[in-house]
Amino acid sequence: MLKPFKHQQEFYDMKLTKALLAWEAGTGKSVGACLWVKDFNEDTLILCPKKIVKKWEKTLKNWGVKGTVVSDHIDTLNKYPHKKYSSIIVDEAHNFFSSLYIPKSRSARSVWLYNLIKDYNQDTPILLTTATPICSTPANLHTGITFLGHKIDWKEWRSKYYELTKKPYMQFMGWIPRDGWQKMMQPDLNTYSKIVNLRDCEDLPPVTVEKIAVKTPKYSMGDDHNFYTEHRYEQQNKLAVIKDIAKGHRKLFIVAYYIEQIEELQRQLEKDRPTFVLYGKTKDQEEVIRQAQESDDCYFICQSGTGEGFDADTFSCMVFASMGFAVKAWVQMKARIRRIHNLQPVKYVYLQGGRCDKRILANIEAGKDFVPAEWN
Repeated sequence: MLKPFKHQQEFYDMKLTKALLAWEAGTGKSVGACLWVKDFNEDTLILCPKKIVKKWEKTLKNWGVKGTVVSDHIDTLNKYPHKKYSSIIVDEAHNFFSSLYIPKSRSARSVWLYNLIKDYNQDTPILLTTATPICSTPANLHTGITFLGHKIDWKEWRSKYYELTKKPYMQFMGWIPRDGWQKMMQPDLNTYSKIVNLRDCEDLPPVTVEKIAVKTPKYSMGDDHNFYTEHRYEQQNKLAVIKDIAKGHRKLFIVAYYIEQIEELQRQLEKDRPTFVLYGKTKDQEEVIRQAQESDDCYFICQSGTGEGFDADTFSCMVFASMGFAVKAWVQMKARIRRIHNLQPVKYVYLQGGRCDKRILANIEAGKDFVPAEWN
């Protein structure tokens, strides 16, 4: 019989009907959710990314819970009837956390979930699970707790975490998050969510971080110069470094931002060993993840924004060939190879071909999204 970890059991024992489960990635949020829903009628709706629908169905079965698992893609949601379920679970809930009170930032998914909850009884149990409740703006947490029924005036929240100012790249003044807003928000995050860190659950094996300077020919700025042209230029000599790293690892997890870089790496690396690719063009993402996990000797290339929800703990080394610009994407991706049910020593390698690579990583490590518009 399966036995939950201590933190999962403790969450179940709280007997909450509404909660934001902000556990660190890899701590087993889906198991915590399965325990949580056992106290309610088993007519449960689970929303999650498409690539982990089957994983969720397997987890429900393993823990003896019944539920309907639906992809959170907006096309699927728009076709799905607003049937009355006895409880709702939203996994990777940050995907629904765009601002509800800023029309230009409001996403179709956020509006869909808001309307679904509004149609339900106020007492309907709701569980939101995410390792990244704070993504890119202070509005993320405000939206999440609004879904749970907390009514906090938006203007008060905005005054607390934003300031009315003008940036060089802005035509007019606007509300911009205050410097250090992430730290300022910690008390509210503690108040409105349940937080668990991996280090509090288990004794953690060591983590190694290495930054490798990749020799790149001197970049000459032309009339078409912008951040993206220079950053793409920095990617050209990384293949040989990746192959060299792979000599010490039978399985290597590679992260890249640009589609052309992903496809070129695939063309070159598949000459040496099986190569699996997870990006926007991948049709059956669940199957690709399964094959990569089960392979004994392979490369697994993932686009930087795809690191949500799945296990890749048969890999122990992750190479960031090029990085995405969001802290959320970085946090989610690193956790793919560090899961509570299979902890092992892991290594993260950052390839740096020039000042763009270095600036992105410096921003991300400081907890700040990188904004290309501010580059100049």
